[in-house]
Amino acid sequence: MTTTLDVHALAEQLAPLVAEQVTPSLLDADQAGELLNVPSSWMLAQARAGRVPHVRLGRYVRFHRDELLAWIDARTTGPKADR
Repeated sequence: MTTTLDVHALAEQLAPLVAEQVTPSLLDADQAGELLNVPSSWMLAQARAGRVPHVRLGRYVRFHRDELLAWIDARTTGPKADR
């Protein structure tokens, strides 16, 4: 039995699943710092001060990737380039 495999259709179906695995929605301070190109200690200090969007899970602090990116966009000054 021979089956024709549509590689492009399969790739389109798998792309969202792979992206979901590569980019977690909740980041720790190291990952959030890497995303914003700042030290993790800065991320934690800003979270303690309530200056960056974060989620507290007991003693753990986590950051939503999309909220951090929106927060950065909102803080951008000057003319914005088309993205």
